[in-house]
Amino acid sequence: MVEIEQLKGHHKEGFGKFINEPSKEQLNLYFYLNDSDKEVIAKMKKSSTKLGFAVQLGTVRFLGCFTSDFETLPIVVIQHLAAQLNIDYKEFYGYTRKQTIWQHMKLIQDYYNYVLFTDNAVEKYLSDWLLDRSWYTTETDNMLFDMLLKKCLDEKIILPGFSTFERFVSKIIDSSEKQLYKLLSEIPATSEVERLLELFDFVGEPIRGATLKMDILRSPLIDESQKELIRGFNRLIMFQSFHTENWDFSVIPEGKLKKLASYAFKAKAQAIQRMPLNRQIAHLVAFVYEHQKKAMDEQLLALSKYVDAIFRRAKNKEIKDRMRTIKDLDRAALTLSKIVELLFDESITNQEIRKVISDKFQKEEMDAAIFQVKDIVRNEQEPIAINELRKAFRKIKKFIPSILLSINFEDNNYGADSLVVWEKIKEVFPKPITLDHFYDIEPCLSKKWQYYIHENPTSVNQCVLIAGLELLFQGLKKHDIFVTNSEKYADPMSYLLDDSTWIEQREVLITQLDLPSSGTLAVQKLSEDLSLSFIETQSNWDASNMARLEEINGEVKVVVSNLKKGNEQPNEKEFKSRVRQLMPSIDLSDLLLEVNQRVGLTQSFKHLNEKESRMKQLDISILAVLLAESCNIGFSPVSKNNIDSLKYDRLTYVAHQYLRIDTLTAANQKIIHSHKKLELALAWGNGEMASADGIRYITPQRSLYSASNPKYFGKGRGITFYNFVSDHYIGFHGMVVSGTLRDSLYLLEGLLNQTSGLQPTQIMTDTAGYSDLIFGLFGLLGFQFSPRIANKHGTKLWRIEKNADYGLLNDVTKSRINTDLIEEHWEDILRVAGSLKSGKVNATELTRALQRSGQPTSLGKAITEYGKVYKTKHQLRYLSDEIYARQILEQLNKGESRHALCRSIFYGRNGKLYQTYIDGMEEQLTSLSVVTNAVIYWNTLYLEKVLEQMKVEGYDCSEELIGKLSPLLFEHINFVGKYSFQYNQGLEDGSLRPLKTPDSL
Repeated sequence: MVEIEQLKGHHKEGFGKFINEPSKEQLNLYFYLNDSDKEVIAKMKKSSTKLGFAVQLGTVRFLGCFTSDFETLPIVVIQHLAAQLNIDYKEFYGYTRKQTIWQHMKLIQDYYNYVLFTDNAVEKYLSDWLLDRSWYTTETDNMLFDMLLKKCLDEKIILPGFSTFERFVSKIIDSSEKQLYKLLSEIPATSEVERLLELFDFVGEPIRGATLKMDILRSPLIDESQKELIRGFNRLIMFQSFHTENWDFSVIPEGKLKKLASYAFKAKAQAIQRMPLNRQIAHLVAFVYEHQKKAMDEQLLALSKYVDAIFRRAKNKEIKDRMRTIKDLDRAALTLSKIVELLFDESITNQEIRKVISDKFQKEEMDAAIFQVKDIVRNEQEPIAINELRKAFRKIKKFIPSILLSINFEDNNYGADSLVVWEKIKEVFPKPITLDHFYDIEPCLSKKWQYYIHENPTSVNQCVLIAGLELLFQGLKKHDIFVTNSEKYADPMSYLLDDSTWIEQREVLITQLDLPSSGTLAVQKLSEDLSLSFIETQSNWDASNMARLEEINGEVKVVVSNLKKGNEQPNEKEFKSRVRQLMPSIDLSDLLLEVNQRVGLTQSFKHLNEKESRMKQLDISILAVLLAESCNIGFSPVSKNNIDSLKYDRLTYVAHQYLRIDTLTAANQKIIHSHKKLELALAWGNGEMASADGIRYITPQRSLYSASNPKYFGKGRGITFYNFVSDHYIGFHGMVVSGTLRDSLYLLEGLLNQTSGLQPTQIMTDTAGYSDLIFGLFGLLGFQFSPRIANKHGTKLWRIEKNADYGLLNDVTKSRINTDLIEEHWEDILRVAGSLKSGKVNATELTRALQRSGQPTSLGKAITEYGKVYKTKHQLRYLSDEIYARQILEQLNKGESRHALCRSIFYGRNGKLYQTYIDGMEEQLTSLSVVTNAVIYWNTLYLEKVLEQMKVEGYDCSEELIGKLSPLLFEHINFVGKYSFQYNQGLEDGSLRPLKTPDSL
């Protein structure tokens, strides 16, 4: 049963009551009297009656119920309504007659079509609605409470008392949970239930600290070492012993499964064991089903990195050998070239040639040269050091039985050869592959392997097994091969909207996306749009300094100019200097406390089991954990054994039970929501632009999710935190990327999955963050993709119409877009766009599947052609519109400056990330994002106060100068030192601390 106290603590204080004065926006929204309202009021005689009725009307609109306690009414409400009626607000205090008050309540209910919550039909309607929301969504109990409350306000349903409303919500949620637990507990067979409950049993000998069977399944892989691979296969086989492929989840919402699985993964086993039996089973079923897929993904990632390392070492060894013998090759080649010259010497007859050669070169010398060249120069069909791979065969062979036993592969048309080879291995193994087997699959192998096996027939078994693994993992990378019971390696095309759903939702989705319904109309619209872009560019070309036409290697090309630094405003340095002088100095801990006082940051952090905590000063503990995580200093510097809320053990407990991606995201949303209300934030942008870029972190400890890149990590390994920044400077989403994988792969996924409430329509990235396919997908979804262009050697423009006259740009637009391909695949293109819009398919994996590592599918080629239109439109505007180009640069600079602030906060351990598992990485770096946003919000708040002071002092505070300010300054913030967590009582009423005075400068 949902605990009443849980809802009560969150909502009772503000239910049907005025807690604070309504804001100006709320006054204008809920307490505005339109002409119809005034007509009703005009029929009343007394001023007190008129104003009383207006107050009752505004109150029910704002609170959702009538109030009987007029003494708690904020005076601004009465004054706001009185002003609209031209009545003295003091007349309201004559509104005391109970019968009149009751009649007004009845009149409002009847005239404005309000209905009572307790009406049977209304209760049934709300019950069905809330049950549906509770079943199909993953909102918390408090969020469901808030959603029902909003629905009542929106649909003019007069709220009952708090207890009635509270019991109603609790009853529905409880009913939904009981149904979920019942259905899930009935999925496994009786024998499987017994085995599920055995997961709570102790193991004989702990495995990596795991003492329970369930803990073995919950322990992620650390890296791609042989020891971890063996452990991973054992874990995978344990998961697969439950045969989840036979479990029917068709009636269970996916979000509910993931939520229960997440709890089962993080909660202590004892907490699950204390649940009623059906709840235990439900959590275990969800855990096994969901985390089997995660275990498969981890295992394939580790295995691919392990195999890649073997192939990479073999290739590097071959390169070194060739470099070492290059002098011998030169000598041998010189000898043979001289012999060839003699052969072509027309003065020497055919009868004399052998004697002339033998006189000049000894036979041993010629034999050595021939042998040297043959030994060193590999056949062009054999680029891989196969001999080196054969030496590593034992490292590869040991995992083949486990692969065959635990991983099922599927393919699309592109991966057929890989599966033919793999099926032959599966058929024959553990017996050796023979030449007859090889002949069966020879056409499926690449030429290098065919050549080598024919030359070395005794090595056929080793070669086919190695070649099979190579084909397999190449196929997985290209998304030609797919794996069942996987998320990352599943076929993303299978997640597109199915035929029946697509037929049902097609018109709605293409209307939402504003896309043409047919390929013919699509090509026509693209042609018109592109033509307009060329016309506009030609008209602006002479006035623009962004590009020039230049002949390079005999070909005319468009060369992009570097943007010059913008002009500095008069008195800009003095203006910014005074801003810095006035900003109050503050410790980071005090800053977090003040932000929490203003926005209720810590209210977003709920216990893992969603129960209200009885801990005192939990907010202090949460803020201390946030600071420790974001500064990368551990809990010791913030813990104090003489203060309960800051004891080390308590901080450890709070970090485990309260800091999760969902709670951190909710906290971030509070900051974002508060920040965008500030007037100064609007001076920096309207929220429609955003940028995406990665910040790199070295990971000293080996991790499956880190990778090497000498440019960023030196000799070590690291990860990238790919984050999104709005034009308000606020960060609104982030994700961990292994190593430095191409950022653009994750761009669309991050944008579609972010839940900040911000809805940017134009996205900027640096030059490395785009491809034609990405342009196409962005264009389909209605986003303006605007990467920076930095190409000094010429940028490519595309055209649709062969004979269109683009004037001076004719010579640089010779390449044509294949519109036939777009038209041919338009229906599939629409389905891809609709599936992305509805969240049915992962954008990153879909992009990979369409790109196939540079060999795109036919559908991928069609979307790429579509993207060339949007890419050319973007380039044309960039080349001829300096304001547009400068907007992109300025937004990217915001992201880079925000990275500098992040690094200053994340100062501990030399800024290196010591997390091993991806969950820990994401949680710590998201904590850093929350604290960074808190700094930005606090700075913006005080910059507003600074500007007020500077206006008093006579400074020019023009829009241009204000637009040059940034909330990323941090010289006045102390990130290092002793941390104190005591609220400033003087700020509880919303006051701000004083600015710096001359005495404090």
